[in-house]
Amino acid sequence: MANDSVQRNTRWVQALDRLLQVLNLDEDHPIRILTIEDGREVVVVQPNAFTVSRIYATGRPDGARPHGMDSYYDYFDGKLEKYEEENGTREGFELTEEEWQTLFEESFHRYTRYLLFAGIKRWEDVKRDTDMNLSVTNLAREYAPSEIAWQSYQYKGYMIMMNSIAKAELSLQEDDPDTALQQIDIGIQQIGEFCGECLREEHGEAENITRERYLSNLIEFRSDLEALGTEDSNDDETNEERDDTDLLTELERLLNEADTPDTERE
Repeated sequence: MANDSVQRNTRWVQALDRLLQVLNLDEDHPIRILTIEDGREVVVVQPNAFTVSRIYATGRPDGARPHGMDSYYDYFDGKLEKYEEENGTREGFELTEEEWQTLFEESFHRYTRYLLFAGIKRWEDVKRDTDMNLSVTNLAREYAPSEIAWQSYQYKGYMIMMNSIAKAELSLQEDDPDTALQQIDIGIQQIGEFCGECLREEHGEAENITRERYLSNLIEFRSDLEALGTEDSNDDETNEERDDTDLLTELERLLNEADTPDTERE
């Protein structure tokens, strides 16, 4: 029996070795995007020599379909709609603490995915995932107890920043810098409003982090947009490569964490 187990393990390892050889991932090409039979894209990423992860590009990053839905958010949003149909109001709608934690964990995995997509300039995917994470945190803000909602809501400024940048980048792809500026201005306003909420509710630390990091990043991004085309193109390429390296380093950290957090991280 022990010999059978060793033989089975050997076949598994050999199969994994062959698969990695076929994927041919290395430091220069750490990402492969594969299309599978059902039409979905799967991103295979190797952030270091010993870690390989696969992330589904749509739906849940792990490819699961809870209760036959694309995500737990879709499932619980359907419960909210059914509650409203049955009661004529959304007032009184509740989820258990475990259900909220399930939503927050799912949001964290989407965060990992949109960090990856930002690194490879798939801005439509970044927009989609940040839109959904904003919907989750706003849902919690409205229906969860405040101490539970804050676990996610404290990161709203970061979500707004990434969502605004994704929208601006999409506008730039359409050669529309004016709309890109408008998207950043809207994001700056939204983050300012969020900072105001934090101050009113005595969350000074979150306000400070949001203002010093995320608001400042958008303001700097806006300045770069205004100066678009005035910098040397080689410098731009060097900055993009440095940004990509930083994103992949952060992704490696996330994929290697032993204990996955339940909430959005900075």
